[in-house]
Amino acid sequence: MSKLIATSQAPQSSGFRQFLSFFKADSLPHRVRLISGRYLTLRRLISWPLLLICFLTPWLTWNDLPLVHFDLVAKQFRMGPAVFWPEDLMVLTWAMLAGAFGLFFVAMVSGRLWCGFSCPQTVWTFLFIRLEELIEGSRHKRLKMDRMPWNAEKILRKSVKHISWISLSLWTGITFIAYFYPLEAMANDFGLSDLAGMGLFWIFFIALMTYLNAGFLREQVCTHMCPYSRFQSVMSDNSTLVVQYDEPRNDCIDCQVCVHVCPTEIDIRDGMQLSCIACGACVDACDSIMDKINKPRGLIAFRPGEVTIKEALNLKQRPRLVGYALAFLVSVLLIGLEVTGRDVIQISLERDRNSLYRINANDEVENSFSLKFHNKTQQDMPIRLLIVDNLHSFTISQQRFTIPAGQRQQFPLLISLALPAIGTSSAQQLSNKTDIHIEVIAEGFDEPVNEINTSFLMPNIMSLR
Repeated sequence: MSKLIATSQAPQSSGFRQFLSFFKADSLPHRVRLISGRYLTLRRLISWPLLLICFLTPWLTWNDLPLVHFDLVAKQFRMGPAVFWPEDLMVLTWAMLAGAFGLFFVAMVSGRLWCGFSCPQTVWTFLFIRLEELIEGSRHKRLKMDRMPWNAEKILRKSVKHISWISLSLWTGITFIAYFYPLEAMANDFGLSDLAGMGLFWIFFIALMTYLNAGFLREQVCTHMCPYSRFQSVMSDNSTLVVQYDEPRNDCIDCQVCVHVCPTEIDIRDGMQLSCIACGACVDACDSIMDKINKPRGLIAFRPGEVTIKEALNLKQRPRLVGYALAFLVSVLLIGLEVTGRDVIQISLERDRNSLYRINANDEVENSFSLKFHNKTQQDMPIRLLIVDNLHSFTISQQRFTIPAGQRQQFPLLISLALPAIGTSSAQQLSNKTDIHIEVIAEGFDEPVNEINTSFLMPNIMSLR
């Protein structure tokens, strides 16, 4: 690893060459050459399902509702049959921790694998490059077109390319906003010329950022804007797989193909560099050249930093890797426990502070409460309240409620207790404060979906008789 870092500081590094080329009058933008190979296939196997999930999900529904919907107005996150509310913050907390520890684990095993195969910046950049190649031709043809003066063909091809980029960017913006603003509602509002100005703003803003980042900035985002490349080295060790050039083999024919295919325009032969996103394009390129000149593959390959592969697989020497894996598994387990252990009906009972108790016309002591329900399911929930008490005969003003799906409702509630005769055993068992346990029973559930513990306040019976 140290050797690679030292060589990356050579005065002829690719970064130094890029710096000099910036001042050349005839400097051209980097045109990436797409080349087939096992890592390109792997990237497609990873990125295409992610793209399909991203673009198709807003079109899917569940019980006539969007499958995934971040409803900022109702303050809920719907994901299929599950609905999450602000009260379920711990689910989000554990999910973020699981994502972080999962990323740490992947980074320690194989470096910037996320950057090269799954990062939206990389995925969309390669999509734009693919469109560019389909419309303008191969890298050689694109460079030739860049050098030639403007003519009808160049104007046509450049226009078609940018129209395709803008179309993909707009569709990306619409798709992103559709997770917050469902497509059906968006289409209806658009047809009625009632589409919210803020919705249009975010659609065009996301589209503009996509167009600029994937069409023009590209490697500059990875090199200068993304913080992940800065702290990724902290998560790696000597056994982390990184893209390396095997200089002692001395089989390089200086074909420059590894530079042509690199999305960040670095020369991997200069050693490990900050801009490398570990996409494996240079590995595919070099392997194809080695096949043509009848040399063994692997001149450029993913290898452990300073140890052998056998040593890299020895988990006893990598306690941090094991720790990341365990932390990830624990976080996933806690997500499951939080989701399965959530209250279907959230309920709270607040006492009326203006009147702790009162004697009604039936010679009963009443306590006044405010009962708040929150139905976290996607169906109407008929429920009833049951006071569990074998010693006293408490009555409540209303026992049955029907809470609409996903709604919060509030009801006044009176709990009363008949005054027993002085000297009876019931009177002797009463105190000024008696604990009450209330169970919330819902149809279709074998056990109570929630429970409440509160206190019943009453005056001293002797003072009333």
